[in-house]
Amino acid sequence: MSSKNNSGIASRTAAAIANIAKGAAVGGVYGAAAGAAKSFLPTMIKAAVIILVVLICLPLLIFAALPNILFGYDNARAEDIIKLTDKAYSIDAAYKDVQNYSQAEVDRIIAEVVAAHTTENGPEFDSIDVTAVTDNTNIYWFIAITSVAYHQDLFSMDENSIRNMTITKLISLSSIVSAITGDGDDETVASTLKIDIEDLDPEALMDKLGFTDEERNWARVLYSSITEDQYVGIADSDGPGYYGSDYGGIVFANASTPVVYYNQTDSRWCNIMYGKTNTIGKAGCGPTSLAIVVASLKDRSITPVEVAKWAAANGYRAEGNGSYRTLMTEGAAHYGLKVQAIGNDGNKLVEALKAGKLAIAIMAKGHFTTSGHYIVLRGVTASGKILVADPASVKRSNQEWDLKLILNETSKSGGAGGPLWVYSA
Repeated sequence: MSSKNNSGIASRTAAAIANIAKGAAVGGVYGAAAGAAKSFLPTMIKAAVIILVVLICLPLLIFAALPNILFGYDNARAEDIIKLTDKAYSIDAAYKDVQNYSQAEVDRIIAEVVAAHTTENGPEFDSIDVTAVTDNTNIYWFIAITSVAYHQDLFSMDENSIRNMTITKLISLSSIVSAITGDGDDETVASTLKIDIEDLDPEALMDKLGFTDEERNWARVLYSSITEDQYVGIADSDGPGYYGSDYGGIVFANASTPVVYYNQTDSRWCNIMYGKTNTIGKAGCGPTSLAIVVASLKDRSITPVEVAKWAAANGYRAEGNGSYRTLMTEGAAHYGLKVQAIGNDGNKLVEALKAGKLAIAIMAKGHFTTSGHYIVLRGVTASGKILVADPASVKRSNQEWDLKLILNETSKSGGAGGPLWVYSA
């Protein structure tokens, strides 16, 4: 990308920085998009593009709900919002055809190379050996990089944009290799046309596109947001024999503060909808974690159902994903708790837990989740181990965990002062 293009990006976004910054401080990528959209309704298409691209490959129901998610509208009556949603559907369909585009390009490359090695007298080879690897840049990286390449402007993209980026990420090498077999009069020479096709890995693709450091960082933020979906599968829970069980009555009393335990897969609420696109059991680790903290520190009548309803009604439900991180701060304030965002500061975390406070962490892929997951940190043992209340697993909640492991596996994509928040009454 030229410096002229980069200057254009800067000039177009300068006026919105102050508004986006506030949203980013409390909600990361999602907060930035929503905050900018609310501040700039006349230009809400540009402001909303970030969240659209972040969500682009998630269920199509997301797009039907976007007007409500971003702007609090009951339906898509505004002309700009209708155009925005229609465009999102169109681009989503194109992204879902990326594999087909890749295969078509592979076929084109093979045909072109074969033609180049074929004369009037026939082919210059006896056989063809094709190796094609087209998954070095997965769909999430592809979306993130394409979004940045088009300046997060959904209306500058179309099916051809996606197809062209698919072509850009593919490279090929070809050669004719001869092999001699047999001896003397039986000696024969066989020629093989070798064609190697692969897609560039994310860093190499950004190199080819001439991304600046700023553009690379933005692509990484988008990628981390896309992949950190807070869905609980059987592998993330206690297993098929436990999903839908009754976890009622569990209280952890082996730390300074007794903790009322809730499990999002509990039969009492696992099938209750959290927002419009999934259930508490599948996507409700956020409200369940907050309910654990509120019930333990403030009001035992609060359950995941109440928190999930409040979160969805007040814009803290990230449809198609899980919960915005602002639920951990503004939700706690709503329920009368004091909250302190401490980043990933292990010393502050240990001090708070020793003082009887509770904490919530947003975890990335590791021991607690295969994607993204909120858990409660509820105490420290005499040997310095961390005690947890994992809303998807009572088994993990009964284990002791190394502080280093916890800190290493927290999410690195930021937002709302996280990935750790400390609570007190």
